[in-house]
Amino acid sequence: MGLKSVPGRTSGVISRWLPPVLWAVLILLMSGDWGSAEHTLGWVRWFLSWLPSLTPEQVNVIHEYSRKAAHLLTYGFLYALWFRAFRGNLSGPIRSFLWALGLSLLISLLDEGRQSLYQTRGGRLPDVGLDFCGALLGALFTAIFRRPRVQAEPFAGGIGV
Repeated sequence: MGLKSVPGRTSGVISRWLPPVLWAVLILLMSGDWGSAEHTLGWVRWFLSWLPSLTPEQVNVIHEYSRKAAHLLTYGFLYALWFRAFRGNLSGPIRSFLWALGLSLLISLLDEGRQSLYQTRGGRLPDVGLDFCGALLGALFTAIFRRPRVQAEPFAGGIGV
């Protein structure tokens, strides 16, 4: 009961597996200097520039919380993409759940490990926990909003009346 492959379904395989792989690559790219607090603070300042009454301290608090929210959203979305890929190739949602959760955790560990190599970043175990919570939230939303597969009824072979 491993991965199934259907001949002639290359585009289906690509459409299922390419999005989570690209999303994981993007996460790992952002775990370098590009995703440092110094760089994202500039984006937050620009976005909040239309609220001139905010103090620098308030902008810093918004920046910190937006970075934590980004962890949750990023890994929730990563989980959903992995689940979709595995659900198309594995029998049963439990296996898909476990594989998607495991790969999301692996990417988080790689992400935080890579961050520890940069002076402008810092790999933190609590962030791995936050990423895992994001993946679990993704699992929850996937379970709530996922459409179950429709089992086709076998052809009876007779003529209906």
